[in-house]
Amino acid sequence: MLLSHVLNSKQEEMEFLASLILSLSFSSLLLSPPAQATAPSGTIKRTTKQQILASIPPGTQENPVPFITSPSGKYAAYLLRRETAPGAGGFGSDFCYIQVQDTSTEQSMWESECAPVSTANTCALVFDDNGLEVFDGSNSAWATDDAESADENFLETLELVDEGDMWLRDKKGELAWKASEEPRANQGCGLPGSPGLAPARPPFAAPIGGDDNLPFGQQQLPQPSTLSTQQAKPMAGVSQTFGFDSNPLADSTPYDSGCSRGVQYWLGTGGGVLLAHLVSGLVF
Repeated sequence: MLLSHVLNSKQEEMEFLASLILSLSFSSLLLSPPAQATAPSGTIKRTTKQQILASIPPGTQENPVPFITSPSGKYAAYLLRRETAPGAGGFGSDFCYIQVQDTSTEQSMWESECAPVSTANTCALVFDDNGLEVFDGSNSAWATDDAESADENFLETLELVDEGDMWLRDKKGELAWKASEEPRANQGCGLPGSPGLAPARPPFAAPIGGDDNLPFGQQQLPQPSTLSTQQAKPMAGVSQTFGFDSNPLADSTPYDSGCSRGVQYWLGTGGGVLLAHLVSGLVF
């Protein structure tokens, strides 16, 4: 009897412990927050007003940062930062931009515009009310300005589909923007001649000569010969300076040259005036 009583007590304890564990497990399920629906592969859902997708600090131009991959993994989108190549012109800025790549070939499928950023600032890719926006520090450098919902609903999801296209949808799932509507690829941001860079030198800065054309499509005109028949004559002294009539640049008028003709001129003029005064005195 005593043995059976002990066995029954242990069995009751085991049942009590089992029921206690079950009740605790059930209560923990009730107290736990509801599970959030996870975004499907290839999709980013915006949960804040300005959601940072990727950022690159200055001095790390050669490290692309992936921020989304297509469902099959065939395509990936990166934030890239490139410095201006030496001799490429411009103002020496860095360039931050988005690039969608084929992951197997690393071929560029789509790119955002080459956005110049300061070499001292972090560039960041943000998902906000403008859609995708590249920031130079706290200043906007590029954005999908035409990404907007027909009903002015806020933009909620970013998708990278297996065709290599990026889409933005509003909170109702309506398509608001497609990257394929702005086709760009292989811009070579930061390289000579790339978008956002002034040419290293103006087209008319090259030396003119030979068969080169003049600025703005003008043609080089034949130059007249600078030799003249006078060059066949013996040249005067090197120290002399010649005017338009091949005479030395000296005042040849009789007023200060000291020539005798000037003296004769003054004598003749003075005599005539004196004679006129004498005649007038005799008459009157």
